[in-house]
This record gives sequence, C-alpha cells and structure tokens, in this order.
Amino acid sequence: MIKWVRGVTIILALAALAALGAGVFFWDAEKELRQAYQAYKHQDMDQAMRHARRAIVAAKKGEKIINSALKLEYAIAIRHNHPEKAMDYLDQAIVLQPFCGLCYLQRGDLNYRQKKFSVALHDFKKGFENSGQIKLMIQAYYYARQGLSHLKVGEYKKAATDSWNARRADPKSPLAFFLESKVRDKHGDLDGAYENAQKGYGLGSKKRGFFSSPEGDLWLRYYVDITIRHKAAHR
Repeated sequence: MIKWVRGVTIILALAALAALGAGVFFWDAEKELRQAYQAYKHQDMDQAMRHARRAIVAAKKGEKIINSALKLEYAIAIRHNHPEKAMDYLDQAIVLQPFCGLCYLQRGDLNYRQKKFSVALHDFKKGFENSGQIKLMIQAYYYARQGLSHLKVGEYKKAATDSWNARRADPKSPLAFFLESKVRDKHGDLDGAYENAQKGYGLGSKKRGFFSSPEGDLWLRYYVDITIRHKAAHR
C-alpha cells in the first residue's frame, strides 16, 4: 500500500512538472535569448551560441525569438570567420521573415566578400527596398558596398549614385570616400580620386581597427597606389 501511494505520488509529481514545463517553455526561450545576448556582449561567443541554439529549440514556433536567435548566430559566425555558416543562418532568417531588409543587406555583404557581385547586387536591391528605418551609418556602409559591387560589374553610373548616397548618409564614412575615389579613378579623374582617397584615409585613421583588418589593408594599399600615381602625374 505504501509503495502504491509512493508510486502514485511520484507520477503525479512528474505530471505536474511536465505541465509546468510546458507552460513556461516559451518564457524559457526568452530567457535563453537574453542570456545569449548577454554572453555576446561579454564576447563569450561559445556561450552565446549555446544559448541561441537553446532559444531556437525552446521557442518551437515562436518565430520572433527564432529569428532573433538566427541573427545572433549569424553575428557569431561572422566573428568566428565562418561565412558559409553565417550565410546559412541568414537564409533561414529570410525564410522566416521574407521582408527583413537588413537580412538581405547582410547577405549581400557576404556575397560581396565571396566576390559574387551580381548576386550581392540582387540582395542589396531587395535589402534597400525593405530596409525601413535603419541607422544612417549602416545605410552608408551598405550603399558603399553596393557601389563597390556596381564597379565590379562595370556599372559606373550606378556606383556614382551609391557613392553620393553613402556620403550623404554618413559624411564620416571612410568606405564611402574610398568608393568615390574608385569611381573618379574609373572616369580618369586622378586628382579627384586622390583627394577622396585622402579623405578616406584620414577618416579611416580615426576609426579604431579600420586599417588593421585584411580589407582595411587593401584600402591602405589602394591609398598608397593612388598617391604614387598622383605624384607621378604632377612631376
């Protein structure tokens, strides 16, 4: 009799725990997502990824939480220099949220980095069409990226428009001025190219880490090259 009562008690307790768990599962997902953001803020990428994955599992059909977790996983993959994984996370986020303008812009940037310029331009176009209200500094970055992609496929007029949009959005963007320098260089305006490269170099020097990245090193080499050509032309 005692064993039977104990058995029934355990079953009822387990049932209560299961019901409680089902009731708070969605809130657990939110907690996991908060912990993921907190870990990311403290640059603990492993913990951030772990909590983000738990948030996705716990959320089940909670699309808002899943989408936020996927975007965080994308950011972590970028930090770890895993572009293929980052692309996969963005693809999943876009399936869940087809009008996520920033997702398209970010995917366009990944395609640009992989030298898929036509594909990147498709994403940039869709991104700007659906971007809504995004910070001007972010707008400038992606306009500059779009402009550089237009240059790569020979669409110089569109690149010039992107350059103007980028500099208007953020007059302190070194990337925007380097784009303008490239545009002017393509049109044979060496003086204008050098002047804008100087501005880009000056602004980049004030931004922490701008020239220390592999891409920043390429811009530094471009600045040296345009300086040498400009001096040679004015001897």
